[in-house]
Amino acid sequence: MDLRQRVFGMLGMAQRAGKVASGAEAVTSALSTGKTELLIISRDISRNSLDKLLSAAEKGEKVTGKAVTCFRFGTSDDLGQATGKAARAALAVTDKAFAKGISDLLEGINEEEDI
Repeated sequence: MDLRQRVFGMLGMAQRAGKVASGAEAVTSALSTGKTELLIISRDISRNSLDKLLSAAEKGEKVTGKAVTCFRFGTSDDLGQATGKAARAALAVTDKAFAKGISDLLEGINEEEDI
């Protein structure tokens, strides 16, 4: 199984465990309140939506004093399919263990793309 499929599989497990916020309102809320451990933004997100998410992440950083790890990965359709939902432009992983595992995989993908 390649790294991309492993990321999608872990996102699905995190969703089933109730550790993923998806949808604009839920992700923005998780970011603003500092509950987000990892933010995954689709590569096809609109500029306006991206700006709103980044603004919410900055607000959350001010509240908690910690920056949220963020990756651009997949398309909206990919993220929706991974979580068993309609297309999603962003996902907020709220569990540290899931966030660490997914981050490690995404870093591996980024390293492969740099080659």
